[in-house]
Amino acid sequence: MDYNKILCLVTGVSPHPLVEVVAQAVQGGCNMVQLREKDMDTRAMIDEARQLQAVLVGTGVPLIINDRVDVALAVHADGVHLGQSDMDVITARRLLGDKAIIGLSVENMEQVRLSNALPIDYIGISPVFATPTKTNTACPFGLEGTRQAVALSTHPTIGIGGIHLDNVAEVMATGLNGIAVVSEIMNATDPLLAAQSLAAHLSPLNCSSEAASSKLSPLTYKRVLTIAGSDSGGGAGIQADIKAISACGCYAASAITAITAQNTMGVQAVSPVPIDILTGQIAAVVEDIGVDAVKIGMLHSEAVVQAVAQALDQYGITNVVLDPVMVSTSGHRLMEESAVASLQRDLLPQARVITPNIPEAEILLGGVSLQQQSDLPIAAKQLAERYRTSVLLKAGHLSEECLVDILYDRETDQMIELPSVRVHTPNTHGTGCTMSSALAAYLAQGYSLIEAAHKTKDYMNAAIVAGAKYQLGHGHGAVAHFNRWWL
Repeated sequence: MDYNKILCLVTGVSPHPLVEVVAQAVQGGCNMVQLREKDMDTRAMIDEARQLQAVLVGTGVPLIINDRVDVALAVHADGVHLGQSDMDVITARRLLGDKAIIGLSVENMEQVRLSNALPIDYIGISPVFATPTKTNTACPFGLEGTRQAVALSTHPTIGIGGIHLDNVAEVMATGLNGIAVVSEIMNATDPLLAAQSLAAHLSPLNCSSEAASSKLSPLTYKRVLTIAGSDSGGGAGIQADIKAISACGCYAASAITAITAQNTMGVQAVSPVPIDILTGQIAAVVEDIGVDAVKIGMLHSEAVVQAVAQALDQYGITNVVLDPVMVSTSGHRLMEESAVASLQRDLLPQARVITPNIPEAEILLGGVSLQQQSDLPIAAKQLAERYRTSVLLKAGHLSEECLVDILYDRETDQMIELPSVRVHTPNTHGTGCTMSSALAAYLAQGYSLIEAAHKTKDYMNAAIVAGAKYQLGHGHGAVAHFNRWWL
């Protein structure tokens, strides 16, 4: 994460609904949100955190949990912010992993000095000025103290406490990387305008610190290339991939393998894209835009499979999520017999992870029957050993009310359960495309395979629940990729 020009909203009491304030603040320029609830019970805080995650889906804005490492773990939040009396940083880092954002409040120069040796991502200089929202802190740093703390710290610095529109320019002139505010946005009549006004003062042109300015770098996207077929109905294929990748915070590029005529009722026709056009699309994206991950979906013929395999090898692409799409939700066969053999031989071993459903896993295992939940861990490991790749085996075709997807992470030799409660809805068109694309997006952002799988499962659950209340067409409708089901 780029810690220059951070505008962090710390939640608190507001005359407006919390989700509305957060949504407006992010629209106005807040690029970090910290959930701070000192007196809320655990279950309620988890529910509130999930509401905020729904608001932040697709924005790229991280959700940080104040103090509560347990809540952060429960919702797979982006990180935590700890005080001096909270869980120690070393333990928190061990529990949350290397990719988690960990911030630490410091209240004096000695704490700043000691923080330099800690595995944290930023320090919160607290408070810059006296403030009624932070009553249990030491003497305020003031502007000169903040300037000294910035110079002493080896970590990015975010100031909090008494910062508002009238003083934000001089606060940023101390060299801070950013600011955190509570009441200036939470109590504003117009939270969007308040955020916009504060964000306008975070430009490095307003900072006198050469050190702060020297750290600036251009903003970049995390890029996912999806290689798949086009769905004219918009619920699956390339269309679903682009929606899911975007909703999960990445830039989506595409290479179309085939054009289908389909809707919620089924697939009426398939027309392949010429091989030279397919490989040309891949080359155009990789050689200019670049990729951080690739998602592969519908590959209908042996020639297409081999062309994609050769392209991955040519460009050295290894961060690949492969969804072995063989049959559509409506039962239409989408892959030729000869293509299945080529997929198994030429492409599956190049994937970092494959995401078969149960019928696809049965084919890939040579016709074995998977009838119950206890079959899935065994099948996932067998697939991993046979094709030398990690496996996320989806349980949706089982009859149980509690569905447990299985991730076998070949990189760490770990078997992970990803449970959810079945949602009774016909709107399941494109769930496989959506799930594999979300997984690719989280891998592109640098999450480990296990972390990415947990985040993908949370996103999918929300998308299915949100889509269940809509009617689209006369058959299998789509999930709600840009879900806001808590609002």
